[in-house]
Amino acid sequence: MEEKPEKILKLNKVIRKFIISDLILFSGWGFISPLMSIFIVQEIGGNLINVGVSVAIYWFVRSIIELPLANKLDKTRGEKDDFYALISGLFVIAVSAFCFTVVSNINQLYLFQLLEGIGFAMYASSWSGIFSRHLDKDRIAFSWSADHIAVGIASALGGILGGLSATLLGFRFIFIFGGILSLISAIIFPSSMPSLESSWVKLKSSVVLKI
Repeated sequence: MEEKPEKILKLNKVIRKFIISDLILFSGWGFISPLMSIFIVQEIGGNLINVGVSVAIYWFVRSIIELPLANKLDKTRGEKDDFYALISGLFVIAVSAFCFTVVSNINQLYLFQLLEGIGFAMYASSWSGIFSRHLDKDRIAFSWSADHIAVGIASALGGILGGLSATLLGFRFIFIFGGILSLISAIIFPSSMPSLESSWVKLKSSVVLKI
C-alpha cells in the first residue's frame, strides 16, 4: 500500500525547524561564499594564492575544532550544552559575516576566515547531535535528505541572488544580509525545542544584563 503524499512529507517539529533554520542560514551564506574569491581579488587587492590560503584557513580551523567539540558534546548528558554551542556558533558566524564589511587587507581577511571556521565548527557539531537525536525512526534517510536538499536549494538561490545583489548593491550588502540571516536562524532554533526555551530566555537575559 502506497503512502499518501502528506504522510511521506510529514516530519516532527524539531526536524522541520532545524531544516528551516539550515535553509535560512545557508541562503545567507549562499550570497557570500561563491563571491569571496572575487571579493578578495577585486576589493582588497589579493591574488589567487590569497584565495587559496583563506579557504584553507577556514577548513583547517573548522576541522581541528569540530571533531573534539562533537566528542565533548556527546559525553555531556542532556542537550543544553549542544544548545549553547549551537546558538553561540550562529552568533560567531553572524559576527564573521559582519566583519567582512570592514576588511581592508589580507591579514584581516585571514582573521575573519578563522572566526568563520570556529563558528561553523560549533554549529555543525551541535546541530548534528541534536538533529540526530530527534530523528523519527521511519524518517532517518528522508530527514537527512530533506536537509541536504534545503541546503542545496538555499545555496543555489543564494548564488544567483548574491551575484545580482553584489553587482547592484555591492559586497557590503551581501555580508550584512548573510549576517542578518545567521541571526534569524539563531532565533528560530529555540522555538523548535520547547524544553530549552527557558535556557534561551536566560541566555538573552544574561547578555542584556552584561550590556
